[in-house]
Amino acid sequence: MKKRNLVTVIVVLFMCVAVYLNFNTQTPVSDEVRVSDTLGEETSAVNEEEKNEEEVKDVTKYFEEARLEKQKARDTAITTLKAAVGEENISQSSRDRAAESIETISTGAVSETRIETLVKAKGYRDCVALINDSGVNVIVTAPAEGLTAGDTTKIKDIVVSETNVLPSQIKIIEIK
Repeated sequence: MKKRNLVTVIVVLFMCVAVYLNFNTQTPVSDEVRVSDTLGEETSAVNEEEKNEEEVKDVTKYFEEARLEKQKARDTAITTLKAAVGEENISQSSRDRAAESIETISTGAVSETRIETLVKAKGYRDCVALINDSGVNVIVTAPAEGLTAGDTTKIKDIVVSETNVLPSQIKIIEIK
């Protein structure tokens, strides 16, 4: 009887150790889910999700860098123009033009921010607007199928209302 109980205890201990080791060496089910396709190959749903997240991060990074570059260029221009306004050896008309340019840059910055906010409010993930002498460039995230004619009309309407430029002066660039 004692031998039988001892063997039972040893078997139970071995089973507990085996279950413990099995549990600790397996990949948790929630970390990776396999989906079989029609060819019998396995595709990792987690890998697809990670790929999509990386693409979103890349697009987000692009927009962050575009805004940063835009702000740096604007700051440099304003600094240069302010120096010109403060220069004693410059004519009054040049000072006036520099002051007018500062005002134009500031007004453009406000309009760009409004355009970006309104475009995002229409359901687009991100947007950067760039106002220049020849018109307005709008860089916007597009759905996988691309922007439709309705999408471009919505964006152009926003730009026209905020800047009073002609629709022919608006260039929309889509990022997928």
